[in-house]
Amino acid sequence: MWDIKMNKLLTPILLVILMSGCASTGLKPLEIFTTEVERERLNLPLPPVETMEKVRIIVITSKNQEEVFAKLVKQNIDPAIIGYTDEDWELVQKNSARSRQQIIRLRRIVEEYKKYYEATIDEAPEEVKKQFSISSLFNSDPKEETE
Repeated sequence: MWDIKMNKLLTPILLVILMSGCASTGLKPLEIFTTEVERERLNLPLPPVETMEKVRIIVITSKNQEEVFAKLVKQNIDPAIIGYTDEDWELVQKNSARSRQQIIRLRRIVEEYKKYYEATIDEAPEEVKKQFSISSLFNSDPKEETE
């Protein structure tokens, strides 16, 4: 009997203590500090321009094949033939041009990333300068804020 009365009394007291939690202990509110971290400079050297080996191309037709082989033998060069048809040679040249264009595009991308990461506010575009200007903090016109 005593246990039932004691449980009825202790249960609400324990519930109040649990529900109040840490609020009654006087903990200080959490303070968050933010600091701006300056971007580090990208020390990416641009890749050097490759120098290609010179390749000698000899055009052999059915009319000049004997003459070309004779010259190669005279120059002490083993006359082995690795050939393309005229259509295949055009494809090789197209692929080479595409490779050059891809290298140029990738180089531009690296240069633009470098400009972006190493830019200062003075060198930034006007839109970015407006975002960081002091006058934008005290702007009272709501239309300008939404634009």
